[in-house]
Amino acid sequence: MRLRKALYGLKQAPWLWHNDINTFLLFLRFTQSQADPNLYIRSDGILIFLYVDDISLMYARTEFASKAAIEVKAKLLEKYTITNLGLARQFLGIEILRDDHGISLGQKAFITTILKRFHMQDAHGVTTPMDPNVKLDC
Repeated sequence: MRLRKALYGLKQAPWLWHNDINTFLLFLRFTQSQADPNLYIRSDGILIFLYVDDISLMYARTEFASKAAIEVKAKLLEKYTITNLGLARQFLGIEILRDDHGISLGQKAFITTILKRFHMQDAHGVTTPMDPNVKLDC
């Protein structure tokens, strides 16, 4: 009987966590996106994306948004034990690269993993797999 209770409790844990964080984010004036229920948007431009027990907080680099984001982080820290990992470098297998020109996304690590899995890491890649001068009929 105790094992059944423990297993049932484990099944309920994700639902309880989401219910708790959802209630708290709504209290902080976030609106849940209709397109994705894990995305929360606030009128001052702050976005929060939930993935299991991870929270990604995004905002524009303006003084107003930065100040509001610091307040949101402080409120989250009051209620939950959180760790600030700094700027995201990867999210769901997509690499986030920043430079002077902005942000770009890539999947180099994912592609390398796939090539290694199929023992093709030493294969020679080409940018265009066919002669670019060939005229195709439409």
